[in-house]
Amino acid sequence: MTTKPVLRHAAIAALCVALTSTSCAYGGLNSLPLPGTVGRGPGSTSYHVELANVGTLEPNSPVLFSDVVVGSITSMAVKNWHANVEISVKPGVVIPADAIATVGQTSLLGSMHLQLGTPPDKPGQGALMPGATIGLDRSSTYPSTEQTLSSLSAVVNGGALGRFGDIIRNANDAFHGRTADIRDLLSRLNAIAGVVDDQRQSITALIESFNRLAATFADQRQTLSRTLQTIPPALDVLNRERPRITNALERLGEFSNAANQVINRTQEDLVSNLRNLGPTLQSLADVGPQLDTALAMATTFPYDQSFIDRAVRGDYMNLFPTFDLTVPRLKRDLFLGTRWGDEGAQLVPAPGDPWYLNYTYDPLGVGAATSPPASQPGAGPDPSQIFAGPYGPAVDAKPDPHAGTEGGS
Repeated sequence: MTTKPVLRHAAIAALCVALTSTSCAYGGLNSLPLPGTVGRGPGSTSYHVELANVGTLEPNSPVLFSDVVVGSITSMAVKNWHANVEISVKPGVVIPADAIATVGQTSLLGSMHLQLGTPPDKPGQGALMPGATIGLDRSSTYPSTEQTLSSLSAVVNGGALGRFGDIIRNANDAFHGRTADIRDLLSRLNAIAGVVDDQRQSITALIESFNRLAATFADQRQTLSRTLQTIPPALDVLNRERPRITNALERLGEFSNAANQVINRTQEDLVSNLRNLGPTLQSLADVGPQLDTALAMATTFPYDQSFIDRAVRGDYMNLFPTFDLTVPRLKRDLFLGTRWGDEGAQLVPAPGDPWYLNYTYDPLGVGAATSPPASQPGAGPDPSQIFAGPYGPAVDAKPDPHAGTEGGS
């Protein structure tokens, strides 16, 4: 009977000592390893994660990698004003060396977890060494339920959502009684959308053309910059010359009005002249094939190019002229028709004279001027017979009735 109370008291004393020795490290049930937690067995690997905000994360919370539970949180401590979380991962799980950590919410009831993963759009590289630390630059925290609801409350209360009722009411009033028009509008919008869809390739080509144009502008950026820097001084010059430019434009307007009046007044004459010019232009067009020959002849007048090619052999041409400067020749040619010329010599008609055509048609058959009789040494040929030619019968010269008187005197 005495032994049982003694054993009972000894057990109570041992329990008190155990509780006293562990009371400084006890932080609730989560501070103790709970049954069923992952990553607490033999061969597990420990890592450290630095977090700026752990939210409601607790020890024994699950640790996920690629949405699979691979471990649990062992402990949490404060270090340099941020949380230092120790995690334990079960054997065989390789954590990449560039892994990132994110505190997430497992359910809306408030359960939290620590998510490990690779950087976005990058494959994991290497393996994280046991005991290594994932720094603050590679950790983050998802918004909690409280933060999400508070943000939604701010949007609902301060985001003018109450105006949606007014908007819906006004829209209902606007659409009331206009159902047919709205349906017609929707049909037209559908047709427009179909046209736009049919022109998709053209629109794409237009956008690509704009892209090429933008690239061209980008390549000419320096030139455009210089142009934009040069335009303001040019505009200043135009601004200073504005009165003169305005005056010039006014004068140009007056000139245009005057020219318009002149054209209106001379329209019929101008049309008539252009109509009369038609035959001339037609004749010019008719001689078109020979026009080049005539123009070529004009540059080498009085000889044509063919004569020059036949006459000139080489770079030089020899000319052997004979000049007859005797008095009889000068009197018959150079001095003919003057006081020193031969009075009985025949004059060669010039172009335009009445007898020029007969002379050119038959130069050898023209008649010669008759010589004056010997009894009238001072009488010359009839002036009408100076130019020989077949213009009429030859008439003998009649004696001058006053010649004898003058000779007698």
